[in-house]
Amino acid sequence: MTRTKAIHSVAALSGVAGLLVLSGCASISSALKDGSDALIEVLPVPEQTTAVAPVHSPIVVRAIQGTLTDVEVTGPKGPLVGTMNPTQTEWTSNANTLNFGAQYVVSASAVDEGGTPVQRSVELLTVKPKKTVDGQFSYFMNNDTVGVGIPLRIEFSQAVKNKAAVEKRLAVTSSKPTVGAWSWNSDNTAVTFRPQTYWPAKAKVKIDAALKGVEFAPGIYGERDMKAGFKTASSMVSTVDANTLVMTVRKDGKVIRKIPVTTGKAGFETRSGIKPIMGKEGTVIMDAASGGTPRTSSEYYRLTVHQAMRLTPSGEFVHSAPWSVGSQGRASVSHGCVGMSSSNAAWFYEQSRVGDVVIVKNTGRPQDLGNGITEWNVKWDKWLARSKTGAITVESAAAAKSATPASAIG
Repeated sequence: MTRTKAIHSVAALSGVAGLLVLSGCASISSALKDGSDALIEVLPVPEQTTAVAPVHSPIVVRAIQGTLTDVEVTGPKGPLVGTMNPTQTEWTSNANTLNFGAQYVVSASAVDEGGTPVQRSVELLTVKPKKTVDGQFSYFMNNDTVGVGIPLRIEFSQAVKNKAAVEKRLAVTSSKPTVGAWSWNSDNTAVTFRPQTYWPAKAKVKIDAALKGVEFAPGIYGERDMKAGFKTASSMVSTVDANTLVMTVRKDGKVIRKIPVTTGKAGFETRSGIKPIMGKEGTVIMDAASGGTPRTSSEYYRLTVHQAMRLTPSGEFVHSAPWSVGSQGRASVSHGCVGMSSSNAAWFYEQSRVGDVVIVKNTGRPQDLGNGITEWNVKWDKWLARSKTGAITVESAAAAKSATPASAIG
């Protein structure tokens, strides 16, 4: 019996690993039978145009027309632990991803239905990146309970060229179905997922970013996989009308309070737009100099403010403003913040959480994109124009699996 040995390498990942073809020769499963009808297949294997193996999938050993009798896989840190399926036709390494620039030696034995044995020995050489790219989630902390206005945003350590490959490795699930899409920022250093409208209330949302080994640009690969998630609370959407100077607070679509407010006066207009609450900061010292107002100006102020909830990095807040109670509901006198009485502010602060939506309208000054959580201010068609995968229906993993046609399951 002849023992054959093949040295194979793999391609840089740009998608889900599948049954690939050996560089310049036949599939690894078409090994010499050596008198046995059983064939042994090892995954991952290289693509036709490359000489290195991907790292974003486990090592899988399969017996075709037979059963496996022994599988040994050795990597850079020693033997790999794996799991055999009940029919002994497939062995899968417990490690879901492989190391960069590493060699894995696979030795496997199988027998066909008549008991005739066959052996295979394969060396897999994985891709060695010129550089890796890391990512991080922003806007929320893992397992937070947030408002329905929190998008899923991933920021990368450098610009991404192969955006389609990255998007395809980003899996979003929600316990309550919704339609949404990924979209890239102008310099391609961040990608954000948002529904067409807000998230459903009281839903569990998860993101699985399987980015290790994905080719972000030629020779540049994703450094690691990432997972995170959050729960949405009740829907809280508060609308500030600068014409009436009333903030209407809706919880799950029902008006629960109307609050007299003041907004930014001429020259300091509050920005009109959709801006979820970025943070509940409580008591803060507000200094007009931080916004560019000279200390010698009559508009300069330095105040200690309570029940402060940030709307923009540039300094717009919703907060308690006891000094302007006489103007609330009557005149715009602030320097851009939404101010209300101490009692109303205490109530609103208690009711609110990060991600709850605040909408300001009729100020004449539009919201500048990037100054806060401003993704909802982009019209849906323009949002989709910067997506590579388009609109998708997000649902639970179980629902998505049950909806998949049997012919599409591989």
